[in-house]
Amino acid sequence: MSHPIDTLSSLRSGVARWPALRLGQVSHEVAVCLQPTLAQNLETRLEFRYSTALAISHTPLTTSWSLGAHLEARYDLSPLRFQLVLDPGVRFSTAVTTDAGLTELYMLYREGELDVSAGLERLPLEVARLALPYSLETVGSLGSRQGRWGVRLGWNPEATRLRLAVLEEAGRLVPVLSLRREFGGLELEAYALYPARPVLGLGGSGTVAGLVVYGEGWLLLDPPEARYALGLSGSLGEGWWALEGGYASTLPLLAASHFLAGQWVFTQGEDARWNLSTYLLLNHPLRAQLSASYIYLFSNYELSSNLNVLLSNERTVLNIVLGVRAFP
Repeated sequence: MSHPIDTLSSLRSGVARWPALRLGQVSHEVAVCLQPTLAQNLETRLEFRYSTALAISHTPLTTSWSLGAHLEARYDLSPLRFQLVLDPGVRFSTAVTTDAGLTELYMLYREGELDVSAGLERLPLEVARLALPYSLETVGSLGSRQGRWGVRLGWNPEATRLRLAVLEEAGRLVPVLSLRREFGGLELEAYALYPARPVLGLGGSGTVAGLVVYGEGWLLLDPPEARYALGLSGSLGEGWWALEGGYASTLPLLAASHFLAGQWVFTQGEDARWNLSTYLLLNHPLRAQLSASYIYLFSNYELSSNLNVLLSNERTVLNIVLGVRAFP
């Protein structure tokens, strides 16, 4: 089959001498050539979610159930990339909560060491695994983290990454500058940004004696406030573990506090895994959270169960969550 460009060139030079039937055959040939190429450049990922939750405490019993989906669509047309991520959902409880879930919608231009993107894009800054010392991302009404509108420029020479971004926040522009550098087995990244007040940050990770040591620190100015998290992680059997502590938020939108946390994730056979975690919030009043999750994957489905216990001087809350994810 001729290349579409060659076919079109021949058509332009000889259309007056070709019968009408031949012209139709050439047009059909061009379409057949182009359509598979366009389809090959498109990648999609879709999943559906359903969960039901039960909260037990000294207050009246509360139940809720949720429906949601996750869609990722990426179209590559080198040197351009178009990205769309949607996380729509609805939760039924004492009130109905909905979220359109527009998480990302941007265009990326990549040429050599240069990246330029514009649109709605996530910008995770944290190195910590169990806490969130500082974040620029917005949080949807159902708790999912979403991107910010803006323009980003990245330069990625060997072992270095320089990023400059201008983001929109509540009608004002927020400049963000970051510099990442690798030093053998150590990686560091420094940040400078100015949302509502100046913020400086430094995060990094490295391997020491087979263990991953990581951490980050943030200084918020005017008024001054420091947030940080330090952690240690390693492998254990068929899984991995992590220990972490610092002064940070342990959930999006939750106020920062001193905390200690631990997590152990391990597999059971080829299709199942356990996730055990604990959080201890050291601010007054003292609070603790214990959770255990079991996830089983088969065919195009994932079944999960979660038991979560919140302990404090004021009350004890037991949460039970059952969920299903489908990957069509």
